[in-house]
Amino acid sequence: MFLLVGTMALNTACEKEPERKVIDNWTESQPKLVGFYLEEDGQSVKVKEEKFYEDGTREYFGSFDKEGERHGEWRYYYNSGQLWSLGFYEHGSKEGKKEVYWPDGTKRYEGQFTKDQKTGTWTFYNTDASLLQKMNFDLEKAD
Repeated sequence: MFLLVGTMALNTACEKEPERKVIDNWTESQPKLVGFYLEEDGQSVKVKEEKFYEDGTREYFGSFDKEGERHGEWRYYYNSGQLWSLGFYEHGSKEGKKEVYWPDGTKRYEGQFTKDQKTGTWTFYNTDASLLQKMNFDLEKAD
């Protein structure tokens, strides 16, 4: 048991942190776009990306797979810093939960993607958080 825990801790400690590289700047001291890179098979591979508004507030961040396709969680923000959109990708295709918010943080809509297609029931809300509409995209495809 202790050997297993020790081995897991050692493996975690040996994982390399991605190297942060500024790709584009607003000013010399304010980055606009930042990439995070790992060395894999002798090549520098971008594994994450982060973009900022001119005032330094984060605009978005997300991860990439080895082929440079969006993969995993992506988050976008209003320039106020409030979460605007949360979505997931599977090797470049939208996959799983999607949530979008009004500027005050109230949920605007939510639903699911399967292989870049809206699936299941999506729920849309008014700015006061009251229900606006529900749409079943599985039924829409059946027509």
